[in-house]
Amino acid sequence: MPAEFVIKDVQTVSWAYLHRHRRWLAPILCGFAYYLAAWLGLKASIMSQGIAIFWPANAVMLAVLLVTSPRRWPVFLLTLPVAEMANDLSSFSLEQSAGFAAANLAEVLLAASLLKISAGLPFKFDRLRHVALFGVCALLMASGIAALIGAAVYAFSAGEQMAYWDNWRIWWFGDSLGLLILTPVLLECIQPRQDNWHHMSLAKRRVEGCALSIITLVIGIWIFAKPDLMSEHSPANPMLLLPVTIWVATRFNILGTALLNLLIAVISIVNGLNQHGPFDTLQQAEHVLRLQEYLATLAFSSLALAALFQELRLQNAQLRVLGRAIDAVQEGILITDAQGSQPIIYANSGFAAITGYSVAEVIGQNPRFLLDNGSDADDTQKIRAAITSRQRVRSIVKARTKVGGTFWNQMTLDPVRDEDGNVSHYVGIHHDITEIMAAESALHSAHQQLEKTNRELEQRIDLRTRELQQANRKLAELASTDPLTGAHNRRYFLDCAHEEFKRAVRYGRVLAAIAIDIDHFKLINDQYGHAIGDKVLQELTKTIESRLRPADIFARFGGEEFFLLLPETALDEAINVAERLLEAIASLRIAADGRADSVAFTVSIGVAERNPHEASVEKLLERADQALYAAKHAGRNCIRSANLQIA
Repeated sequence: MPAEFVIKDVQTVSWAYLHRHRRWLAPILCGFAYYLAAWLGLKASIMSQGIAIFWPANAVMLAVLLVTSPRRWPVFLLTLPVAEMANDLSSFSLEQSAGFAAANLAEVLLAASLLKISAGLPFKFDRLRHVALFGVCALLMASGIAALIGAAVYAFSAGEQMAYWDNWRIWWFGDSLGLLILTPVLLECIQPRQDNWHHMSLAKRRVEGCALSIITLVIGIWIFAKPDLMSEHSPANPMLLLPVTIWVATRFNILGTALLNLLIAVISIVNGLNQHGPFDTLQQAEHVLRLQEYLATLAFSSLALAALFQELRLQNAQLRVLGRAIDAVQEGILITDAQGSQPIIYANSGFAAITGYSVAEVIGQNPRFLLDNGSDADDTQKIRAAITSRQRVRSIVKARTKVGGTFWNQMTLDPVRDEDGNVSHYVGIHHDITEIMAAESALHSAHQQLEKTNRELEQRIDLRTRELQQANRKLAELASTDPLTGAHNRRYFLDCAHEEFKRAVRYGRVLAAIAIDIDHFKLINDQYGHAIGDKVLQELTKTIESRLRPADIFARFGGEEFFLLLPETALDEAINVAERLLEAIASLRIAADGRADSVAFTVSIGVAERNPHEASVEKLLERADQALYAAKHAGRNCIRSANLQIA
């Protein structure tokens, strides 16, 4: 219709301006629009009680609420009673106006709330389900409940002019008709549209839209105008407009259908106000009811049909895209019927490219004709078992091509279930993995060769590792052991001593150090020779190590000087250890080759305990060494402590 194309351009500018100033301008415009719609509703009254044939004002408020956040609803709803009473006070009392405002306020609030809960916001007439929900929530429930209030106002204020339930029925139909006729038009004009595909469709049908508008006007005037305007016979059957509504519902969108319903309503109501049309012979109340029933039936059925066709158009567009996407994939896709011999009903281009069979050649055949005799029996049985049990299956089978060749087919078969849960079709995805299988075979051979090489290499590495570990152990021993005596060397001793010192400081433990030096060792070397001197060092080491705890650390620092670190040992206990060592060493006798007498020797020992304020282990060793020198100066073969002296 021409009005659609005008609205399309006006909509963008007007809605953008409203959006920028919606905080204050939108409620004012909403209230003003409600006032104008209420004024038109009163003008559409042909009854002495002032009940309108249809009430468009509530459609204005409902449309605004359906595109607005519920947090903003109170701002808009406050304008309803103001606009309602400003419009009604010229024709009704204050009490009646307040009652009408309460009824209309309850109607739009209830309708918007129910639609928000059932369909969500913003609400759109783009699905048949939404049209049905609108019919139940807005037309039946909200309008019906509001009519109870409106009819009560008439009953208490107008006396017995009309029965309560007659008033209720006319109010209910009038409000429902107003919502049904005008709400779709307003929502389609207000809401920004994202499905632009149907705009292109309308742009190509301008001539068709103009023709449809003219036909509607001609038939509408013929049906609802005076009988003698064009004919001397009684008015034509109003159902002649039904094909027109079906036409617009199937060829145009929701907006086109809603505008046509509005045009038919305007034609019928304008003529109805003058008691013209197919219902002019009836009484006033009956005339209104029949006209309302006619318009409601025509509008709701066409609106539902338009929503259904819009869904179908959208689904068809999606199916076209899906079909192109399926046809574009390289994998072969087959769809078979689950009934009977399970014939193929669809094959894509990818399947034709893989097998060489055209789509026409495979339609109607069972997919088993593709299986090669060389296929694995277990895989074939696996597929048959899955089909029997209606389960998904994935397998690799050897298949035939049209020219007699074979290929490895990685196949996935999925059952498709209908609404009742029964399997209606199977979808098979076929992937030619011949090159992959060849590559896997080559890779498997290479992998086996690589495993063999790896095993040989691992054996060599293991042998080399053991050799290196043995060499490392020897190097570690050489790096930490004195080669002559077998005792630890100075470096190893200091590394361990630092750790023990830190531990003693951290936990507040005692720690003692003993310095040992052989008395007159140079004389032994000069008198008996270096071989005897070396033996003296070795026997001293054995004697000391045999009397140590596992935690004690013993090392030769060089020449005839040795150090001993005693963890968890106080000074008194360390002195006892030194005394035992002094006594044991003094009793040693070293046989000298070629001499009748044996070699005896003594040592001097210095003992020190860790001072709580001592900063490093070097200080502790230094004090033990100083005590050693004190023992030397005291005549040797004795023990001296850094804290006290022992005779």
